[in-house]
Amino acid sequence: MSAGYPNAVWYPASSNNYSGANRPYSNPINKIIIHVTQGSWSATVNWFENPNAQVSAHYVVRSSDGQVAQSVSEQNIAWHADNWTYNQISVGIEHEGYIDDSSWFTDAMYQSSARVSAYLCDKYSIPADRNHIIGHNEVPGSDHQDPGPYWDWNLYMRYVSGYDGPSTSGNGGYSQVVDNASSSRFYASGKWGYANWNPQHYYWNYRYTTPKKNSDAAYFKIRIPQTGNYAVYARWPANARYNPSVPYGIKTTSGLKWVNVNQTRNGGSWVLLGTFNLAAGDDNKVLISRWTSAKGYIIADAVKVVQR
Repeated sequence: MSAGYPNAVWYPASSNNYSGANRPYSNPINKIIIHVTQGSWSATVNWFENPNAQVSAHYVVRSSDGQVAQSVSEQNIAWHADNWTYNQISVGIEHEGYIDDSSWFTDAMYQSSARVSAYLCDKYSIPADRNHIIGHNEVPGSDHQDPGPYWDWNLYMRYVSGYDGPSTSGNGGYSQVVDNASSSRFYASGKWGYANWNPQHYYWNYRYTTPKKNSDAAYFKIRIPQTGNYAVYARWPANARYNPSVPYGIKTTSGLKWVNVNQTRNGGSWVLLGTFNLAAGDDNKVLISRWTSAKGYIIADAVKVVQR
């Protein structure tokens, strides 16, 4: 056995603490249950390894940096919901911390956990909504209170929707974030390497390559619900060795519009590329080209659209 989620570290629970199954064939998976550990990440992982624990969850997310541990394969039934029916049809995600202390619920944790939920929603066709992503306290018959009053459901669901598809921005307009780590929404050839040493990157990592006058672009696939004007933002880690003139192409209703950005500066923040009229549909709306005469590494990290 090994971690199924690509960014997880495998810390297997004792086989005494879960039920073997062959999900989703033996049981459908249609719910994600959010928990809080009431203890540390390491203690929780260790407890699941203890054959006397009689409890487990599929994933445990660390507070400080969002590191994900996987303790039970999704095909098996973890014992986490205090309800056998819900155990059979759900994936449990534990979060390091305490329900009465909001400081444990860091943005790194929210983002990392939301990516796990988005991955599960995509993999098992689970609707990314609050009827299917629920708290332990919402499981029938459970006496648990987690994730508690300080868990920011609005923020969490925005992150889930941003990784998995459409979401709603703070002003009520449509928005979507697409990160390079989203295998269903980002494409780049093997000529684009992986890196994460620059701390300004969005989420786990970013892609990089060198300038070359060819068609080897990186593509971001974005869902646009209706034709209209959308602000398009890009994000990248900055460094003096990066490229000062990176061509971003935006697929508009009137053709491909190009914007050159300087990736030696403005790292770690959303930079507005402009407002463009985008057609409804789900396709490659933004690309990053290698075709530039400027020297320096070209970075592909994340893009965001917000409806105007």
